[in-house]
Amino acid sequence: MTDVAAWDDVAVAVPGTVPVASLPGRAEDVAEGWSVPPDTELWSARSSLARVHQFARSRRAAPWATLGVVLARVVAATPPFVVLPALVGGHGSLNLYVAIVGPSGAGKGAAERTAADAVEVGALTSASVGSGEGIAHLYAKRTRQGVERHTDAVLLSVPEIDTLSALGGRQGATLLPELRRAWSGEALGFSYADPDKRLPIPGHSYRLALVVGVQPARAGGLLDDADGGTPQRLLWLPATDPQAPDVAPDEPAGLLWQRPLWPLAEFGTSRVVLPVCQNARTAIDAARLARLRGQPSDLDGHALLAQLKTAAALALLDGHAEVTEEDWQLAGVVAVVSTRTRDQVAAGLERVERERNRRRGEAEGDRAAVAAERVAEDAVKRCCSNILRKLDGDEWKAGSPLRRSIAARIRQHFDEAIQRLLDTGQIEAEDIDGGGVRYRRLSGAR
Repeated sequence: MTDVAAWDDVAVAVPGTVPVASLPGRAEDVAEGWSVPPDTELWSARSSLARVHQFARSRRAAPWATLGVVLARVVAATPPFVVLPALVGGHGSLNLYVAIVGPSGAGKGAAERTAADAVEVGALTSASVGSGEGIAHLYAKRTRQGVERHTDAVLLSVPEIDTLSALGGRQGATLLPELRRAWSGEALGFSYADPDKRLPIPGHSYRLALVVGVQPARAGGLLDDADGGTPQRLLWLPATDPQAPDVAPDEPAGLLWQRPLWPLAEFGTSRVVLPVCQNARTAIDAARLARLRGQPSDLDGHALLAQLKTAAALALLDGHAEVTEEDWQLAGVVAVVSTRTRDQVAAGLERVERERNRRRGEAEGDRAAVAAERVAEDAVKRCCSNILRKLDGDEWKAGSPLRRSIAARIRQHFDEAIQRLLDTGQIEAEDIDGGGVRYRRLSGAR
């Protein structure tokens, strides 16, 4: 059995996280557009974070987006044998996925280039996304001698979410399920009937980080996979910077990231388990206990593991191989920004869908009205023809008997038909002594 954490069921209120209300920023600032809270104390908490923030603004890149890419790169540069403790089920993976959110041209590419210069992590293997079956091929290939591993870590870069949605939305597509497994560090590869086609990648033997650009209006395909849990596994960070200064600050020197000294590997295994602070352990244990007891939850099933992954990435960026209380708190701030950003995207899509439905309803109403008018017009024409047939010859016919002689299904259009025939000179009318009207067909009327 693969040693992978069973985190999918964990979802309750998280002790030790930073509540949304504690972050500065007016509610109306985040109700429209893709704005983010003003800078929080996160950027001043550490010199490494302050450096990333200043570097991003010096390059006119969004600080949050740049930080997300930096964390993804640090994780990609961390050996796959480094794992999170088995707090729920098995060990947790550090594999990290980041969504850079903003309109077209907002700056995913700028964030990636800025992050690479802001924090040097060494050579990374980068790739673009393909099929689910192709993920295993990023790490190994099959030769005559068997399966040959050629790569341990990959940084996937997807410029547009359309690519991921299109590949994941194909009939029988395996990309999104395989990406979900990789996020948890599970074994990759497919059990083909032909053993020569199998390319097994054992769990926790590889590292995968993903950075994807998300245009809010095109995020529907990703959010539609919420039941599968794909959007909940991403850090959603904005590619905009509403508080960007008019004058860019001076560019600071970049950081040279060095791997920390790893703790000793677990006895009997080759895995290095990062120590985790008590607050995080307490929150995770309380969440799991509540879930086991069937208690309701207001949070994502993956919120705690995503926060712990972020805390570990922040710890590694800062050069220590353990998740401290401060790492956990700072990861809570990032989690709040991620949730806000994702909720803004979802709210924007809901507004677009409501407007689309309104317009669709109006169009359908217009089409229905036109169709009804056409049906009524046909009925009036048939009624005119019936009246002319009943008025055959030069004799006068009283209105009441004439009305009753018209077929019941079109009789309601009698008055309109009579008026149209009078207006077009096909019949004439005169009052009857004692009341009523009589009608006669004019010579030559058809």
